[in-house]
Amino acid sequence: MRGTTAPRARSAARRAAVVLIGLLVWLAPTAAPAGAVGREAVAGRAPDPVSVSASSAAGAVTSAAGCPSGPLDATRHLTGSTALTPGVFSSLASQLSVDLPFRVGATQAALPGTEARATLTNARGTLALALTSGDCAMPTLSYNGTTVSGSGTWSVVPDTTPANAYRGATGSGTFTVTSDVTPGTGKLWTLNLSGNVTLLQPQVAVAQRAFWGGINNYFTRTLSVEYRIRNTGPGDAFGVKLVDALPTDSRITRLGPVPQTLGAIPAGGSARAVVRYRVCAISCRFTATTQTFLTDALDANGHTETVPVAVVVPIAPIP
Repeated sequence: MRGTTAPRARSAARRAAVVLIGLLVWLAPTAAPAGAVGREAVAGRAPDPVSVSASSAAGAVTSAAGCPSGPLDATRHLTGSTALTPGVFSSLASQLSVDLPFRVGATQAALPGTEARATLTNARGTLALALTSGDCAMPTLSYNGTTVSGSGTWSVVPDTTPANAYRGATGSGTFTVTSDVTPGTGKLWTLNLSGNVTLLQPQVAVAQRAFWGGINNYFTRTLSVEYRIRNTGPGDAFGVKLVDALPTDSRITRLGPVPQTLGAIPAGGSARAVVRYRVCAISCRFTATTQTFLTDALDANGHTETVPVAVVVPIAPIP
Protein backbone atom coordinates (compact mmCIF):
# COMPACT_ATOMS: atom_id res chain seq x y z
CA MET A 1 0.00 0.00 0.00
CA ARG A 2 2.77 2.42 0.82
CA GLY A 3 4.21 1.93 -2.71
CA THR A 4 1.00 3.17 -4.38
CA THR A 5 0.25 5.95 -1.89
CA ALA A 6 3.52 7.83 -2.52
CA PRO A 7 3.06 8.13 -6.34
CA ARG A 8 -0.53 9.31 -5.80
CA ALA A 9 0.68 11.95 -3.36
CA ARG A 10 3.31 13.16 -5.80
CA SER A 11 0.72 13.26 -8.61
CA ALA A 12 -1.66 15.31 -6.46
CA ALA A 13 1.17 17.70 -5.61
CA ARG A 14 1.99 18.16 -9.28
CA ARG A 15 -1.67 18.88 -10.12
CA ALA A 16 -1.83 21.45 -7.33
CA ALA A 17 1.32 23.11 -8.62
CA VAL A 18 -0.13 23.30 -12.15
CA VAL A 19 -3.34 24.86 -10.80
CA LEU A 20 -1.34 27.37 -8.73
CA ILE A 21 0.79 28.38 -11.71
CA GLY A 22 -2.31 28.76 -13.86
CA LEU A 23 -3.94 30.94 -11.22
CA LEU A 24 -0.88 33.20 -11.02
CA VAL A 25 -0.82 33.60 -14.80
CA TRP A 26 -4.56 34.30 -14.76
CA LEU A 27 -4.04 37.06 -12.22
CA ALA A 28 -1.07 38.61 -14.02
CA PRO A 29 -1.86 41.84 -15.89
CA THR A 30 -1.93 41.60 -19.69
CA ALA A 31 -1.28 45.27 -20.39
CA ALA A 32 2.26 46.36 -21.12
CA PRO A 33 3.19 49.33 -18.92
CA ALA A 34 4.95 51.14 -21.76
CA GLY A 35 5.79 50.64 -25.39
CA ALA A 36 9.18 50.81 -26.99
CA VAL A 37 10.20 54.12 -28.47
CA GLY A 38 10.25 54.37 -32.26
CA ARG A 39 13.64 53.94 -33.86
CA GLU A 40 13.32 57.13 -35.88
CA ALA A 41 15.05 60.03 -34.10
CA VAL A 42 13.18 63.30 -33.55
CA ALA A 43 16.31 65.29 -34.34
CA GLY A 44 17.70 65.30 -37.83
CA ARG A 45 14.45 65.63 -39.76
CA ALA A 46 14.68 67.77 -42.88
CA PRO A 47 13.47 71.39 -42.62
CA ASP A 48 10.03 72.04 -44.12
CA PRO A 49 10.15 74.11 -47.31
CA VAL A 50 8.03 77.27 -47.40
CA SER A 51 6.92 78.56 -50.81
CA VAL A 52 4.03 81.01 -50.83
CA SER A 53 2.93 83.33 -53.64
CA ALA A 54 -0.08 85.49 -52.82
CA SER A 55 -1.72 88.71 -53.90
CA SER A 56 -4.79 90.74 -53.06
CA ALA A 57 -6.55 93.81 -54.40
CA ALA A 58 -8.05 94.61 -50.99
CA GLY A 59 -5.11 96.10 -49.14
CA ALA A 60 -5.47 99.15 -46.92
CA VAL A 61 -2.76 101.82 -46.66
CA THR A 62 -2.48 104.52 -44.03
CA SER A 63 0.02 107.37 -43.85
CA ALA A 64 2.24 108.41 -40.92
CA ALA A 65 5.54 110.09 -40.18
CA GLY A 66 8.68 108.42 -41.49
CA CYS A 67 12.16 107.91 -40.10
CA PRO A 68 13.50 110.44 -37.55
CA SER A 69 16.27 111.35 -39.98
CA GLY A 70 17.39 110.55 -43.50
CA PRO A 71 15.60 110.45 -46.86
CA LEU A 72 12.65 108.23 -45.81
CA ASP A 73 10.35 110.96 -44.52
CA ALA A 74 6.99 109.11 -44.63
CA THR A 75 5.45 105.77 -43.67
CA ARG A 76 2.95 103.96 -45.86
CA HIS A 77 1.49 101.21 -43.67
CA LEU A 78 -0.04 98.32 -45.65
CA THR A 79 -2.40 95.82 -44.01
CA GLY A 80 -4.39 93.07 -45.66
CA SER A 81 -4.98 89.36 -46.00
CA THR A 82 -5.77 86.73 -48.59
CA ALA A 83 -6.84 83.09 -48.62
CA LEU A 84 -4.40 80.31 -49.46
CA THR A 85 -5.61 77.09 -51.03
CA PRO A 86 -4.88 73.72 -49.38
CA GLY A 87 -1.37 72.55 -50.15
CA VAL A 88 0.27 76.00 -49.99
CA PHE A 89 0.69 76.11 -46.21
CA SER A 90 0.07 72.52 -45.05
CA SER A 91 -2.81 70.48 -46.44
CA LEU A 92 -5.35 72.86 -44.91
CA ALA A 93 -6.97 75.98 -46.27
CA SER A 94 -5.00 78.86 -44.78
CA GLN A 95 -4.62 82.62 -44.73
CA LEU A 96 -1.74 85.01 -45.30
CA SER A 97 -1.93 88.35 -43.50
CA VAL A 98 0.47 91.27 -44.00
CA ASP A 99 1.35 94.17 -41.73
CA LEU A 100 4.04 96.13 -43.56
CA PRO A 101 5.05 99.67 -42.50
CA PHE A 102 7.05 100.81 -45.54
CA ARG A 103 9.32 103.77 -44.91
CA VAL A 104 9.34 105.79 -48.17
CA GLY A 105 10.99 108.88 -49.61
CA ALA A 106 12.03 110.11 -53.03
CA THR A 107 12.93 106.90 -54.96
CA GLN A 108 13.71 104.56 -52.08
CA ALA A 109 11.94 102.58 -49.35
CA ALA A 110 12.70 100.18 -46.52
CA LEU A 111 11.01 97.63 -44.26
CA PRO A 112 12.22 97.51 -40.64
CA GLY A 113 12.35 93.91 -39.41
CA THR A 114 11.27 94.85 -35.90
CA GLU A 115 7.81 95.82 -37.17
CA ALA A 116 7.06 94.24 -40.55
CA ARG A 117 5.16 90.96 -40.36
CA ALA A 118 3.69 88.31 -42.64
CA THR A 119 1.52 85.78 -40.80
CA LEU A 120 0.47 82.33 -42.02
CA THR A 121 -2.56 80.90 -40.23
CA ASN A 122 -4.67 77.74 -40.41
CA ALA A 123 -6.74 75.63 -38.01
CA ARG A 124 -3.55 74.24 -36.43
CA GLY A 125 -2.01 77.56 -35.47
CA THR A 126 0.04 80.51 -36.66
CA LEU A 127 3.51 81.02 -38.08
CA ALA A 128 4.65 84.66 -37.96
CA LEU A 129 7.54 85.92 -40.09
CA ALA A 130 9.53 89.11 -39.56
CA LEU A 131 10.33 90.76 -42.92
CA THR A 132 13.39 92.96 -43.36
CA SER A 133 14.64 95.00 -46.31
CA GLY A 134 17.07 97.77 -45.46
CA ASP A 135 16.55 100.42 -42.80
CA CYS A 136 16.27 104.17 -42.42
CA ALA A 137 19.99 104.67 -43.10
CA MET A 138 20.32 102.15 -45.94
CA PRO A 139 17.04 101.66 -47.86
CA THR A 140 17.03 98.74 -50.33
CA LEU A 141 13.51 98.84 -51.83
CA SER A 142 12.43 100.93 -54.81
CA TYR A 143 9.69 103.57 -54.66
CA ASN A 144 8.25 105.58 -57.57
CA GLY A 145 5.80 107.71 -55.63
CA THR A 146 3.01 105.13 -56.02
CA THR A 147 4.46 101.64 -55.78
CA VAL A 148 7.06 99.97 -53.56
CA SER A 149 8.90 96.94 -54.94
CA GLY A 150 11.96 94.85 -54.19
CA SER A 151 13.24 91.98 -52.09
CA GLY A 152 14.47 91.16 -48.61
CA THR A 153 14.80 88.43 -46.01
CA TRP A 154 12.51 86.92 -43.40
CA SER A 155 12.91 84.95 -40.18
CA VAL A 156 10.44 83.11 -37.96
CA VAL A 157 9.16 85.07 -34.97
CA PRO A 158 9.59 82.85 -31.86
CA ASP A 159 6.36 81.52 -30.34
CA THR A 160 5.81 79.15 -27.41
CA THR A 161 2.00 79.10 -27.23
CA PRO A 162 1.10 75.49 -26.22
CA ALA A 163 -1.97 75.28 -28.46
CA ASN A 164 -0.04 76.48 -31.52
CA ALA A 165 1.15 73.49 -33.58
CA TYR A 166 3.90 75.74 -35.01
CA ARG A 167 5.31 76.65 -31.60
CA GLY A 168 9.06 76.43 -31.31
CA ALA A 169 9.56 76.82 -35.06
CA THR A 170 12.74 78.35 -36.45
CA GLY A 171 13.68 79.26 -39.99
CA SER A 172 14.49 81.92 -42.54
CA GLY A 173 14.25 82.78 -46.20
CA THR A 174 13.77 85.49 -48.78
CA PHE A 175 10.82 87.47 -50.12
CA THR A 176 9.81 89.76 -52.96
CA VAL A 177 7.08 92.37 -52.60
CA THR A 178 5.19 94.78 -54.83
CA SER A 179 2.51 97.08 -53.43
CA ASP A 180 0.53 100.17 -54.26
CA VAL A 181 1.20 102.34 -51.21
CA THR A 182 -0.94 105.35 -51.95
CA PRO A 183 -3.18 105.94 -48.89
CA GLY A 184 -6.63 104.40 -49.10
CA THR A 185 -8.33 101.03 -49.54
CA GLY A 186 -8.56 98.53 -52.38
CA LYS A 187 -4.80 98.53 -52.89
CA LEU A 188 -3.11 95.80 -54.90
CA TRP A 189 -0.21 93.97 -53.27
CA THR A 190 1.81 90.84 -54.06
CA LEU A 191 4.12 88.91 -51.73
CA ASN A 192 6.28 85.87 -52.54
CA LEU A 193 7.95 83.92 -49.72
CA SER A 194 10.61 81.23 -50.09
CA GLY A 195 12.75 79.46 -47.51
CA ASN A 196 12.78 76.71 -44.88
CA VAL A 197 11.22 76.19 -41.46
CA THR A 198 12.28 73.64 -38.85
CA LEU A 199 9.39 72.44 -36.68
CA LEU A 200 9.29 70.52 -33.43
CA GLN A 201 8.86 66.89 -34.45
CA PRO A 202 6.53 64.14 -33.14
CA GLN A 203 7.69 60.64 -32.20
CA VAL A 204 5.90 57.36 -31.56
CA ALA A 205 5.85 54.97 -28.60
CA VAL A 206 3.46 52.02 -28.37
CA ALA A 207 1.90 50.12 -25.46
CA GLN A 208 -0.60 47.26 -25.65
CA ARG A 209 -3.44 45.57 -23.79
CA ALA A 210 -4.54 42.07 -24.84
CA PHE A 211 -8.08 40.81 -24.10
CA TRP A 212 -10.58 38.24 -25.37
CA GLY A 213 -13.67 40.40 -25.45
CA GLY A 214 -16.02 37.51 -24.67
CA ILE A 215 -16.21 33.77 -24.01
CA ASN A 216 -16.85 32.95 -27.69
CA ASN A 217 -13.66 34.73 -28.71
CA TYR A 218 -11.79 32.74 -26.09
CA PHE A 219 -12.99 29.42 -27.51
CA THR A 220 -12.32 30.49 -31.12
CA ARG A 221 -8.92 31.90 -30.03
CA THR A 222 -9.76 35.34 -31.45
CA LEU A 223 -7.65 37.74 -29.42
CA SER A 224 -8.04 41.53 -29.46
CA VAL A 225 -5.01 43.73 -28.85
CA GLU A 226 -5.51 47.40 -28.10
CA TYR A 227 -2.48 49.41 -29.19
CA ARG A 228 -2.01 52.77 -27.52
CA ILE A 229 -0.09 55.01 -29.91
CA ARG A 230 1.59 57.77 -27.87
CA ASN A 231 3.28 60.89 -29.19
CA THR A 232 6.37 61.26 -27.02
CA GLY A 233 8.01 63.92 -29.20
CA PRO A 234 7.88 67.70 -28.62
CA GLY A 235 5.89 68.37 -31.79
CA ASP A 236 2.28 67.54 -32.71
CA ALA A 237 1.64 64.62 -35.08
CA PHE A 238 -0.79 64.72 -38.01
CA GLY A 239 -2.11 62.18 -40.49
CA VAL A 240 -1.34 59.41 -38.01
CA LYS A 241 -2.16 55.93 -39.26
CA LEU A 242 -1.51 52.47 -37.82
CA VAL A 243 -0.27 50.85 -41.01
CA ASP A 244 0.17 47.33 -39.61
CA ALA A 245 0.82 45.28 -36.48
CA LEU A 246 2.15 42.04 -37.94
CA PRO A 247 3.05 39.12 -35.63
CA THR A 248 6.50 37.58 -36.00
CA ASP A 249 5.25 34.16 -34.77
CA SER A 250 3.99 31.87 -37.57
CA ARG A 251 1.40 30.38 -35.18
CA ILE A 252 -0.37 33.75 -34.98
CA THR A 253 -2.58 35.15 -37.75
CA ARG A 254 -3.30 38.86 -37.92
CA LEU A 255 -7.02 39.32 -38.73
CA GLY A 256 -7.11 43.13 -38.74
CA PRO A 257 -8.38 45.64 -39.40
CA VAL A 258 -5.32 47.43 -40.78
CA PRO A 259 -4.55 50.10 -41.72
CA GLN A 260 -6.42 52.30 -39.24
CA THR A 261 -6.54 56.11 -39.48
CA LEU A 262 -5.99 57.81 -36.12
CA GLY A 263 -5.82 61.47 -37.18
CA ALA A 264 -3.89 64.05 -35.15
CA ILE A 265 -2.09 63.30 -31.87
CA PRO A 266 -0.75 66.33 -29.96
CA ALA A 267 2.55 66.12 -28.11
CA GLY A 268 1.98 64.06 -24.98
CA GLY A 269 -1.32 62.68 -26.31
CA SER A 270 -2.33 59.25 -27.52
CA ALA A 271 -4.79 57.37 -29.69
CA ARG A 272 -5.98 53.77 -29.60
CA ALA A 273 -6.44 51.10 -32.26
CA VAL A 274 -7.67 47.52 -31.75
CA VAL A 275 -6.34 44.72 -33.96
CA ARG A 276 -7.59 41.11 -33.79
CA TYR A 277 -5.51 37.95 -34.07
CA ARG A 278 -6.09 34.21 -34.32
CA VAL A 279 -3.76 32.82 -31.68
CA CYS A 280 -2.42 29.43 -30.62
CA ALA A 281 -4.53 26.94 -28.67
CA ILE A 282 -2.45 27.15 -25.53
CA SER A 283 -1.07 30.05 -23.54
CA CYS A 284 1.60 31.84 -25.51
CA ARG A 285 3.15 35.19 -26.25
CA PHE A 286 4.25 36.86 -29.46
CA THR A 287 5.82 40.03 -30.80
CA ALA A 288 3.82 42.33 -33.05
CA THR A 289 5.77 44.67 -35.30
CA THR A 290 3.73 47.87 -35.29
CA GLN A 291 4.18 50.38 -38.10
CA THR A 292 2.83 53.91 -37.59
CA PHE A 293 2.84 56.62 -40.24
CA LEU A 294 2.84 60.30 -39.22
CA THR A 295 3.77 63.81 -40.39
CA ASP A 296 4.49 67.15 -38.73
CA ALA A 297 2.26 70.27 -38.62
CA LEU A 298 3.15 71.24 -42.19
CA ASP A 299 2.27 67.72 -43.44
CA ALA A 300 5.95 67.23 -44.22
CA ASN A 301 8.57 64.80 -42.93
CA GLY A 302 6.10 61.97 -43.43
CA HIS A 303 7.61 58.69 -42.30
CA THR A 304 6.76 55.31 -40.77
CA GLU A 305 8.04 54.41 -37.31
CA THR A 306 8.48 50.71 -36.53
CA VAL A 307 8.05 49.59 -32.91
CA PRO A 308 8.09 45.90 -31.81
CA VAL A 309 5.57 45.21 -29.04
CA ALA A 310 5.46 42.08 -26.85
CA VAL A 311 1.94 40.62 -26.45
CA VAL A 312 1.00 38.06 -23.78
CA VAL A 313 -2.06 35.97 -24.61
CA PRO A 314 -4.35 35.76 -21.53
CA ILE A 315 -4.67 32.21 -20.21
CA ALA A 316 -8.29 32.59 -19.14
CA PRO A 317 -11.33 34.34 -20.65
CA ILE A 318 -11.16 37.36 -18.37
CA PRO A 319 -12.35 40.77 -19.59
